[in-house]
Amino acid sequence: MSKLPFNISAYGAQQLEKANINSVAALTQQVPNFVIEDRGSRSIASAIPVIRGLNASQPAVNSARYFQSPVGFYYGNAPVTGSLPLFDLERVEVLRGPQGTLYGAGSLSGAVRFVPAAPRLDSVSGFVTASGTAVNHSKDVGYSIGGALNLPLGSTLALRVSGKYDYTPGFIDQFDILKRTNNDYAAGIPVLADPTDVAGSKAVYFNKRDVNYSRTTSARAALLWKPTPEFSATASYTYSRIKGVGGPLDNAGYAGGPSPMDPRVQLTPTGPYQRSSPMLEPFERTSQLAALDLSYDVGFATLSSTLAYGKTEGTGINDSTNTLLGSPYAFYYTGVPANPRTVLPTANIDRERSYTEEVRLVSNPGGRFDYIIGAFFQQQTRRIILQVYDPGADVQSAAANGGSTVPIGQGGTYVPLLPGTQLAYNQDTTQKFRDYSVYGELTFHATDAWQITGGARVFHQTFDSRLLAQSSFYSFYPISQTNDFKKTSQIFKVNTSYKVAPNAQIYGTWSQGFRRGGANAFPTAGPVQEPAQLLTYAPDKTNNFEVGIKGSVAGIRYSFDAFYIKWDKPQIDLLTPYVLTAVVINGSKATSKGLEFEASGQLPLDGLSFSLGAAWAKARLSQDFVLPSGDGAGGIVPNALNGRKGDRLPGAPDYSGSATLNYEARYGTDLRVTYSGGVDYRSSTVNQLANLSPVSPTRSAPGYALLRASIGFDWQQWQVQLVGTNLADKRAVISPNVRTLSSYQILGDWANTYAIVRPREFSLQVTRKF
Repeated sequence: MSKLPFNISAYGAQQLEKANINSVAALTQQVPNFVIEDRGSRSIASAIPVIRGLNASQPAVNSARYFQSPVGFYYGNAPVTGSLPLFDLERVEVLRGPQGTLYGAGSLSGAVRFVPAAPRLDSVSGFVTASGTAVNHSKDVGYSIGGALNLPLGSTLALRVSGKYDYTPGFIDQFDILKRTNNDYAAGIPVLADPTDVAGSKAVYFNKRDVNYSRTTSARAALLWKPTPEFSATASYTYSRIKGVGGPLDNAGYAGGPSPMDPRVQLTPTGPYQRSSPMLEPFERTSQLAALDLSYDVGFATLSSTLAYGKTEGTGINDSTNTLLGSPYAFYYTGVPANPRTVLPTANIDRERSYTEEVRLVSNPGGRFDYIIGAFFQQQTRRIILQVYDPGADVQSAAANGGSTVPIGQGGTYVPLLPGTQLAYNQDTTQKFRDYSVYGELTFHATDAWQITGGARVFHQTFDSRLLAQSSFYSFYPISQTNDFKKTSQIFKVNTSYKVAPNAQIYGTWSQGFRRGGANAFPTAGPVQEPAQLLTYAPDKTNNFEVGIKGSVAGIRYSFDAFYIKWDKPQIDLLTPYVLTAVVINGSKATSKGLEFEASGQLPLDGLSFSLGAAWAKARLSQDFVLPSGDGAGGIVPNALNGRKGDRLPGAPDYSGSATLNYEARYGTDLRVTYSGGVDYRSSTVNQLANLSPVSPTRSAPGYALLRASIGFDWQQWQVQLVGTNLADKRAVISPNVRTLSSYQILGDWANTYAIVRPREFSLQVTRKF
């Protein structure tokens, strides 16, 4: 990759195995200026990948995002969403900076491509692998088992199948959980300690160890047909299913004391890796991708086509008790008198379907001109459902008030729920998106040393959003709101490079990135109105200016670059501060500037090698913005949403880096032992823009460094690897959520949560190749 005249980090299968990179989050630890907030498997649909600091939203939330990711993800040749396995891969490529003229799916800040191992015609081959994992602060043992088989089916057909099952143990102990009729279901009703006292009975409580576990099943099958040297067709199907409970959240430091809902109950004090919370948080996600890849070498170029259909479906049950009891609607959820068994589950459900077709013509190398010409079509349908439950509140409130059924909003004290359910609020949003694009790049080799590339992408996009909502409290009537958005535009790229030595080149790039605009949906009148100004949000666009040098010297590969990015109308995904409506808004302007460095290769001592990556990125708002929001009482607050020049962009460390030292020793002719040690570093981050919300304070997570080491044994077809991560067992906080506003004072420290990294782990993996 050192010969390519742009910024790319590539990791082969062996590098991925040795570094124990089995997730996107693990990958980001070792790629400069690539960050994602790792809240475990439950956050796959909501965590925002951040390249070069380009993010203005909270990095991780409980629900699926209403906007498009700033980073384009490819699995093979198909753009994807959801969760697909990082198993049996040939390589991973990370391209920093906009890539909208190189790939069909446009990218605002970068692109990541996972290339699975392809079927081969030449031999029967494969592997089986199994592992066991011990995690500090956990009584459970993790394990996985998987394998792959490559099987030629004659001279023109080959099949490759792979699969893996993985159990990841939890390490968070949870206290003070309310026993419900079904703890895996949002509508499960709290069990009464005294069934004869419906109005005032305590709840039944229990504790559970190691709650944040997950189980992942993944499989892939690919069939290659290659009847001639020039033509090939590959049909593939990839499947992944994740199921688990909870995430890496604790509320260490809570002193315990009387429950805010029931002072008769004493809540448990907590320490590190412990949490006091009234409900479990189960989740599951299923993702699938079917693709057909065709390739034909026409002599002067290669014509290829990818047809893909993907879908992902996820459900997460989240504990919103602390959040909603600290909101302006706390009286509604607790009732009058207060419900001693209050628990407020929120169900976040998302479903997405995507159909894509991409055709590319890529010139064969060797001429004065090289070119890429492509056409891209994508149709995407997304449905996001938000359901807030208040199970058991109706019967408790009626019993406490002599059977009264007068709603709160009319002066009474009964908590009404949607008929036949335990639902207090139900919101259903449907989004439809289409993208028609043509793109291309043309490279002119002016001399053997100097080349110039120009690229462009022209596209037409349509988007519409429809919201249907029912609320027993807000309005007592259904809400239906629709909105749409259309845009025809173009982006460009110019790149030039010059070989200053046989193994070194300098380059400069100006490239543009683009992300679709869209439409929010909400009522513009009534008690929960939002201002019409927020009904649509504009596309955001980046201009990336970059210079760099890359090459190799004495067997050491290196790359160094400096970049400056101007970001116009950055999109921000949020809940409005008073009504808690999910919307996407635009800020004004932001910039990111920084430096990136990577180096790897052999050191003078035989068998000793290293890899090093370091980055600095200063990502800040460069212009103020002010937007209105509804106040939850039928009015509008004109300056509710704010951004100030100089505010840090959330989830983006100023400094990040990774360093690894490897030593390989051979014993006899068959045994090879590889020793490896390294450190991964991230400086501090903030969880949201500093002045964004008047009711939600911004918090900073301190920087951290994590140590890792491994030792691997390769003997003939056997491979044994012992890997240790977070060796110092550091409780590193990724993101804090500390409630300090007056509305949360009744909750005290009980409302505070901290997203943390996984503690020290040791994993032993055995692989047999054939």
